[in-house]
Amino acid sequence: MASTNTINNGIADNSSNPVASYTVSDLLAKISSLVDTCDYELALQFARRALSMDDKNVGVLEILGTVEIEMEMLDEAKEHFAKAISINPNQGYSKYMYMGQLSAGLEAINYFQNGVNLMITEYKSNPNRNGGENHENNTTAAASSSTSQQESLNRKISTALCSMIEIYLTDCCFEPDAESKCEEYLKQALEIDPSNPEVHQLLASVRLSQQKNEEAKVALEKSLDLWIHLEPDDPSIPSYETRISLVKLLLEIAQYTQALSVLELLQKEDDQVVDLWYLYGWCYYCMGQDSSQNEEDQMAHWEDARDCLVTCEKLYHQVSSDNEGILEHAQELLQTINAFVKPSRTSGDEDEDDGTDGWDDLSADGDDDVQMEM
Repeated sequence: MASTNTINNGIADNSSNPVASYTVSDLLAKISSLVDTCDYELALQFARRALSMDDKNVGVLEILGTVEIEMEMLDEAKEHFAKAISINPNQGYSKYMYMGQLSAGLEAINYFQNGVNLMITEYKSNPNRNGGENHENNTTAAASSSTSQQESLNRKISTALCSMIEIYLTDCCFEPDAESKCEEYLKQALEIDPSNPEVHQLLASVRLSQQKNEEAKVALEKSLDLWIHLEPDDPSIPSYETRISLVKLLLEIAQYTQALSVLELLQKEDDQVVDLWYLYGWCYYCMGQDSSQNEEDQMAHWEDARDCLVTCEKLYHQVSSDNEGILEHAQELLQTINAFVKPSRTSGDEDEDDGTDGWDDLSADGDDDVQMEM
């Protein structure tokens, strides 16, 4: 914890002076700077100082809440965002987005909806919402900036709607209006931000829940097309967790080649994820079950599946994962495979120190046969 004097880093210490020389605005600027450098502990001290100076300042309450989230002080963050909402409920959507993330079920949906309503009001008030075509009186630079801001707002709206859809697909799936709400939010999101891969992925998830597999397949293809060829550091690429969910959906409709393509990219990004190797193994196992294959191809897929599942099992214990369902299913699959396929070299103990040795290059070779480089 920083010393008492540390909190005045960059701002004069006038504790002996009844009138401090710095203002709340000064503190907010300092806090923002500290957040940018991820110095959350010191940012928290400054935020608390600012709150003691003006406990009804919405800006202070919001930035304090964001710092508390980073420090996993979730109850405190929720309290401060709730207070910010009570002070100024009709302006500023960010506090509603944070409260939605900190809440669950219908309460979370209510917060997200309030935030979406504020964003949509802003969206409708912008003449450039349809691509920035009506800005003839603006300079090119100003028009470009306005369009960029609108695109950013569109993405925030669609992302919030996606969060609401996910809640109705999980926590609130038994609500009588769950399906109609999902359709309503999907329609809104597609109209506002059709280039968001997550929207199309959620559309596929909803269609699968309705047993409309062909429509789900089309939606997943669209989702993939929006990002699969982008550079690795492109901000438009969905999060790691979202892409893991995408692989699960692809496996559900037997799109194994596409699933392997996504898994390969995920592996290059982070190969120390239990779910990654579990899904690799599950994918190869399913490919090996294809009755149209000859026995040699089937055995090759199951050998690859076993190697991935062994890696999954080792990594599970190394990182102390608590997803027992994955471990149990991986072990069941290994038992099934071992009954038909002789143990391979990589299933032994020689790689025990590093579960991912020898897995640096996975590549698709044809539509139906994907081999793992060893």
